Amino acid sequence: MSCRRDPAPASSGHRADRRCDDPVQPCPLHCPPLEIEVNNTPATDDDYVQIKCTFPPGRHRVPCRIRVRNAGPESPTIVLTNPDGRLRFPGDTDTTKTLSVPANGSWASFEISGETGSNALDDAVIEAHCQTPTGAVLATKTVTVFWFDQAQIGVTAGGSYSVVAGRFEPVGGNAVNYSAQARLRPAGARCAAPQIANLRIGILQNGLAPATRTLRYDNPTIGWSSGVAPGTTVSVPTTIELSWSQTGDANDSAASVAPLYDQPGKADQLDANSLRPPLGCTNGGAATSFDSPSGGAAATLTQDARSAAGAVVGTITYRFVNRSEDSAFITWAALFDTVTHEVCALRERTWSLHIDSAGAGPQRATPAATDRAPTQVPIVGGAFANTLQRQSGPTAVGPATTTFTR
Repeated sequence: MSCRRDPAPASSGHRADRRCDDPVQPCPLHCPPLEIEVNNTPATDDDYVQIKCTFPPGRHRVPCRIRVRNAGPESPTIVLTNPDGRLRFPGDTDTTKTLSVPANGSWASFEISGETGSNALDDAVIEAHCQTPTGAVLATKTVTVFWFDQAQIGVTAGGSYSVVAGRFEPVGGNAVNYSAQARLRPAGARCAAPQIANLRIGILQNGLAPATRTLRYDNPTIGWSSGVAPGTTVSVPTTIELSWSQTGDANDSAASVAPLYDQPGKADQLDANSLRPPLGCTNGGAATSFDSPSGGAAATLTQDARSAAGAVVGTITYRFVNRSEDSAFITWAALFDTVTHEVCALRERTWSLHIDSAGAGPQRATPAATDRAPTQVPIVGGAFANTLQRQSGPTAVGPATTTFTR
């Protein structure tokens, strides 16, 4: 039986001649043996891809390539598949990838990303099929999808707030202490692989809205300027208040350590231990830092004393009453790439400050009882939380006024 790749030429003979001809069938498709390289190298110790990140959504793509082992006359069409479902090529829905591989032995490029973590090294398999997803398997390549477990973010309350030397601040320790960690998986994953070597565990934090801080003063007294005419009167609110508010969620960070809350060796470093390799790698351990929100609580506040006509006739001095704060934060254990500065939240915990210098009992931070899987995407760009705070006042608290007469 003969075969052909192109349509047969039109017959010029009689019908009887065509009946006598041997049947002519299409030739079977031919696909030569292939080879695949992950990370565009023949080495096998860099055949890793990171599992996708959910918070924020993202995929870490690893370049790969495929070629024919021996040059031939035709460029085969191949379909890449991953029967175990741990990989994508590379988008969310890209479960296969169709490529034309050059006949001359040149490489054809493609990318992979991690969908599901490996249970063991090299258990994610790339298969190259001839023509269709079910065609003959021409090459295979194993990959490890690395991921992280034992992720934790600890937020521990520390000192109790008190007014010290004109500031409302925690005494006897930081307001909160942080500890973040995660372990590299699967067991035996190579920490020195280029996809892993620059990864560290760090801490992210957002300040949540609404947040308010207030300073209250009362019991005004007046100091008259010289030369003020007798009988001049000044009327002022008996109690006044200064306030600060944050109306939007924001990254609680500083420019030199952003997008993280803290980084070692930076201008705004808080803790030299604030970035650590993951558990399972050399020097792996918990990253640590702390937070101690504080603010002024001066014993007095002065204002111009103005007559009914608006003239400045002296100085009003108010006495400090209290400082209060109502604010909330969300803090993450995060994976951080020290080269690209990409982050991926692994675990989160919330905490809050509902404190009042005049309140009864210890005035301390209140962390959530446990951490949890991430529930929201961290804010890592835009304005920082401290720059979003807006001051207002002083404004009167209540209708009461105090009148002074010269």
